[in-house]
Amino acid sequence: MSGDICPICSLPKDICRCQELAKTEQRIRVRIERRKWGREVTLVDGIDGRDISMPELVTKLKTRLACGGSNKDGTIVLQGDHRYQIRQILEDLGFPGTNIDVS
Repeated sequence: MSGDICPICSLPKDICRCQELAKTEQRIRVRIERRKWGREVTLVDGIDGRDISMPELVTKLKTRLACGGSNKDGTIVLQGDHRYQIRQILEDLGFPGTNIDVS
């Protein structure tokens, strides 16, 4: 029974809207960084891991972008330059486009 109740709002999980509300409050920054031997990685930070399931989000991004990646210290690291594709994917997942900064 305890698995059916949200630990944040104490509502049943089928009517809980905590993750949708948390998505509107996030300020996400997407940037690119060059690593060793000129390899590029895309960094996504600003997502609060307490409100949103980070492993699930990383898995969705890696699947949609067909790349490798990980979640380290609250920052999503994806192999390759995916800056402009990530904006559309995050919008499809429910994050507002006005809160996503791509640089």
